Amino acid sequence: MLRLEAVARDAFHTSVNAASEAITRVGGWVSGHSLLSDAMAVLQFEIPGDRLNELVEELGARGLKTELPPGVSNRGTDVSGRLTLYFSRGSGDLRRDVPPFQ
Repeated sequence: MLRLEAVARDAFHTSVNAASEAITRVGGWVSGHSLLSDAMAVLQFEIPGDRLNELVEELGARGLKTELPPGVSNRGTDVSGRLTLYFSRGSGDLRRDVPPFQ
């Protein structure tokens, strides 16, 4: 499994949407996700193996700088991967207003 990491400086939802758009723009799809408060998001994805460099470029264009791990090359088969986004301004605590109970 391909593992990518990036530090996001934009708002949480903005960065997650940007990553998702980058994946779909190069012919991939998001197959799952985990959102960990406002500090980290993990997107599982599938992508054509020959579009890996394009994915890195698309992510970079959206402010999510990452690199392919050493030894990874473009292949013709689909590749499953995981993109972990770390949020530099994340507090680790996402508060939501709860309406009063009656």
